[in-house]
Amino acid sequence: MTYFNQDELEQGDQGYREPVRDEVQYLSIRAYSSHQEVKEAANILVGEFTRTRQRLRGVSKYEKDAKKLIASIWLHKNIFRFTTKKIYFTRGKRKQVWMTNRTLDLFNCARKLGWVEEVRGAIPPYLAKGDKGLSTIYVATESFNKLLTHLSNQDITNNPDMPCVLRKDKNKNVIEEPPEFYQTSKYRLLESLLERHLKRLLAHKIAWQWSESITAPDLLLTHQFTEDFSHGGRFYCNFQNKPKAQRNKVTIDGKPVGSLDITQCHPMLILRIFKGKESEDGLFTQFNEDVYQVPGFESLHRDIRKKAVNTLFNAESLEAAVKSLRNTHWWIDGFTDEIVITTYKSSQKRHGKKIFESTQQINQFIENFKICHPLFADTIGSGIGLKLQGYDGNITHNMLRLADKINIPIVPIHEEYLCKEEDKAKIIEMLRGALKVTLDSYISSGIVHAKWTDSSGNKEKISITL
Repeated sequence: MTYFNQDELEQGDQGYREPVRDEVQYLSIRAYSSHQEVKEAANILVGEFTRTRQRLRGVSKYEKDAKKLIASIWLHKNIFRFTTKKIYFTRGKRKQVWMTNRTLDLFNCARKLGWVEEVRGAIPPYLAKGDKGLSTIYVATESFNKLLTHLSNQDITNNPDMPCVLRKDKNKNVIEEPPEFYQTSKYRLLESLLERHLKRLLAHKIAWQWSESITAPDLLLTHQFTEDFSHGGRFYCNFQNKPKAQRNKVTIDGKPVGSLDITQCHPMLILRIFKGKESEDGLFTQFNEDVYQVPGFESLHRDIRKKAVNTLFNAESLEAAVKSLRNTHWWIDGFTDEIVITTYKSSQKRHGKKIFESTQQINQFIENFKICHPLFADTIGSGIGLKLQGYDGNITHNMLRLADKINIPIVPIHEEYLCKEEDKAKIIEMLRGALKVTLDSYISSGIVHAKWTDSSGNKEKISITL
């Protein structure tokens, strides 16, 4: 299927572009290693850090954090962003749980040792095009890489102090949980389940298309919430950030994978959980291709319409929905040729083309959607999206439990599940069971539609009878 014609590509206004440095990934301290070379490098780093200090408390903690930092820098194998502003390493302001003062101290010491160097300096807010600025871009130096000549992906494990449940506020700052939270039976059961899931994937040798094994930090799942435990609840891992075309080319046990994806998952959940219906009804039902069909906007690619409709569900108000859609752009990825849709914050530099040309066009889209899909009218600007994430998180939790029972390696990407092609029939039955358990108190009968995509990209519609 061709998304765009050649004339559109040549005009350039639709946003075809190569990746830019503004998108360089932030260094995240997700990794750890007890490899001998990492231990020796950690001893050098901590030794240099303590050399100028008469007294240092918690030396063992610095040694452990040094191994995390060194393994994580090695794992990036490329340029990365990192902020050294102290404010972001304090309670209530940190974006990630690993952003501690020890991490900052050790990173600055690594700079002094010449292990990392600047590729491009930070852009302060007063010089940036927006009001936010950009963090410094770094790269690991040759002297750093010479310390780790025998280190491999198999020697990398997860940061052992990363929690499997994470809560953030609306500003994406980490909400600190009390120590007793991590001792509850519910937390311990989930932690044990996710550890077994990860071990299963590694034991079944999940690897990229070019035969390089996928590291544990890329596959580690965390259960993430927003503000409280009734909002959010999806499972996330770094693997999900890879392009779909790249994800579907992995192998498990050296065998090709396929994916099973719930069709229109959030609209389906709205109907069954909040409307008590299996499907839409009304005047236009027989003409609807799906919930993402909006009359008058057929020229927009379905992925763009899907993004727009889900924005209406996720926004906290109608005004917020309109503002979000005004700041949503699309383009074609220069490497994968996949469509990319991004909603920018007010201060961010934009790329690509707006999905809507004006506020008037956005309002027309909303009105046409309401007329064609009246059952969803009251969900627009209701913020229901975060609640729906909890339900699709429950589906994934049940999928993980079933996979654990019958020892099948699967990789969840929200409401999509990767598995070996030969496990297709099993994963369909697993999804049937997971849906029935999740929807038990609601409409748990009828048909849920899904899509199976094989390793060659061939798609098949699947009807799951509950």
